[in-house]
Amino acid sequence: MKQLSKESIYSVGSAECAALLMDVVPPVMIHIRKEMRSHRALGMSVPQLRVLIFLYRNEGASLSAVSEHIGLGLPSMSKMVDALVERKLVIRKSRSDDRRRVSLRLSAHGIDVLKQTRSKAEADLAEALKSLTPSQRDGIVEALTALGAIFVPGKHLKTKKDV
Repeated sequence: MKQLSKESIYSVGSAECAALLMDVVPPVMIHIRKEMRSHRALGMSVPQLRVLIFLYRNEGASLSAVSEHIGLGLPSMSKMVDALVERKLVIRKSRSDDRRRVSLRLSAHGIDVLKQTRSKAEADLAEALKSLTPSQRDGIVEALTALGAIFVPGKHLKTKKDV
C-alpha cells in the first residue's frame, strides 16, 4: 500500500483515491466483521447475523432479496428465516397484494439483539481508533461522510455530534 505525504494528500486524483480505498476498506471490513462475529448472540450463525443486518437496512424485504444478498438458495434461506422467526428475531408477514409472497422485518427483539452486537463491536473499534489524533479522526469522519453521500444516497449519515 502506497503512503501519501501530507503535501500530496490534497492533490490526489480519483484513480489514486480509488486504489487506496481498494487497499484499505477490505481490511477494515475484515476487522468489523470479526468484531461483529465475536459479539453475536449465543447460537447465532454469521449468515443469520447477516440476515438481521440486511433486514435492518431493508425493512419489508422479500425472501428472494434476502436470499440473493446472503448468497443462499431459496429453500436454505427459507429454513434460516424460519429459525429466526422461531427465535422471535424476525417477523414474516404475507403481502396483501400476493399472499404467496412474504415481507420480512426485524422484531423489536431482533433489533435489540442486533444493536447490542453492533454497540459492542463499535466499542472495540473505538478503542482501536483511540491511537489516532483527534484531527485524524475528524479527517476520517469527513471522508466517510463524503463517501456516504456517494454510496448511500438519500440517507444522512449521523455522527455522535449530530445526535
